[in-house]
Amino acid sequence: MRRTVWMSALALALATPALAGPKDQSKDALIAPQSMQGNATVDNATTAFVTQSKGCSLQIKAKGLTGVADGSVVICLASADVQSPPTIPNTAGRSLIILGEVKSGGLTVKADLAEIGCGAYEQISFNTDLKCYLDSPIYRSAPNEQWKILCLGQAMTPIVNNAIEAKKLKVNDTENVILGECRGTTVGSRLPGPVGGTLIAQRGARTGVQ
Repeated sequence: MRRTVWMSALALALATPALAGPKDQSKDALIAPQSMQGNATVDNATTAFVTQSKGCSLQIKAKGLTGVADGSVVICLASADVQSPPTIPNTAGRSLIILGEVKSGGLTVKADLAEIGCGAYEQISFNTDLKCYLDSPIYRSAPNEQWKILCLGQAMTPIVNNAIEAKKLKVNDTENVILGECRGTTVGSRLPGPVGGTLIAQRGARTGVQ
């Protein structure tokens, strides 16, 4: 049975307008928080799960995922508090949803954030967050698109990616890689994950015994 994975991606790659440059880059790991070992999808000892951003490019890669079939969709949600005058004069929370697909127990997501305004203005971002969930079709898909309802419920505004040449997934080729953004007006505003969803990974690290 094909399953969809929901993920939160690195907030530094948020869809807020930003000035891309060669030094605007970062790299972080994801771990399963349930236990030292992990969970049914992510093994903290063997699964390699990282996210990397450079300028207006965001990549998420994983090897060693279990229980997810080829073609399963991965949804990435990047969150942070952002300030970017003149578009965001006061610091406010933002969450960005990105899609990818699993192949042979691996994942490669490449998102071009220029589709949603990255590169127009300089920005600062902090309080970054990254979480991963197993699929909830109601959360992602029409006609329900629960993410929009949850976004409004946080007093935030859902924005769909309507770029003319938006990058599409390969298997699920009607879906944009960048699904949309949830924009807040206050510090700490965040888009919640799927209601009743199963958390499989979040931004973090596993440190071994020295």
